[in-house]
Amino acid sequence: MFRSISEKFGRSWTITKSAFQVMKHDKEILAFPILSALFSTVMFLIFLLPIGLSLMGINSVTGSETVGTYFAVFIFYFIAVFSATFFNVGVVHIAKTRLEGGNATFMDGIRMSFSRLGKIIWWSLLSATIGLLLNILESRSREEGGVIGIIGRILASLIGFAWAIVSLFVVPAMVIKNQGPIQALKSSAITVKKTWGESLIKYYGFGFAKGIIVIIGFFMIAVPGILLILQGMIIAGGVLLGIFVLLLVLITIIFSAMSTIYDTALFMYADTGTVSTFFSAEELKSAFVPKRR
Repeated sequence: MFRSISEKFGRSWTITKSAFQVMKHDKEILAFPILSALFSTVMFLIFLLPIGLSLMGINSVTGSETVGTYFAVFIFYFIAVFSATFFNVGVVHIAKTRLEGGNATFMDGIRMSFSRLGKIIWWSLLSATIGLLLNILESRSREEGGVIGIIGRILASLIGFAWAIVSLFVVPAMVIKNQGPIQALKSSAITVKKTWGESLIKYYGFGFAKGIIVIIGFFMIAVPGILLILQGMIIAGGVLLGIFVLLLVLITIIFSAMSTIYDTALFMYADTGTVSTFFSAEELKSAFVPKRR
């Protein structure tokens, strides 16, 4: 048992280092998740803040959700998906080029994103619709209460989980195979099924490495900051806590980029059997537990 756990953690750490090596060669990849976060924030402020303020007054009078509320939820999902997809397309393009032995620039990634703009919009509309339907199901389940409500919430969670699995390789399919959202979704599902089976269970991977770094940072930076604040040294403690927050943001950005790099390598391997110099066939094969016969 312990040997199995040790092997999984060791393999996960190896995968993490391999993805990091790709990112070291193309540091501009880090700009994409940063731009995605900034773009989402600006769009939320421009579109959702006015809608949210107006709906607060309406819902306080009616006491119920309105069509406008669902519209706001849809816009929220659309902006989130569009932003993430647009900039992830750039990451996938740069990662794919590097894995094939080439060298793509930041502007190459941006140009690829704009070349897939129509597909990105259609995919964002589809994903936002699915997200809205799941939100409605969960909302209605909470209102229903009881056993039916519990079943509804469980069903919404299961559908959301299944959607996340099926759509895992959509962005790589859109970039590498230039497919539209529906065909890319089919390619993603087929790739997952034919390579690793239906029981898709990802190894601990980046989550384990990320957790270790966060824990170390918490005890080395956040805890001393809290202790300084308790002792009355508010400014010094605040600075340390601020550094810890920045560390969390940086870690999130780095691991988000590495996750996309790894998904790109997985899709290339699953679709064509391509194995780059950065990842071994064993690393890619062991990413998911095979389906048991």
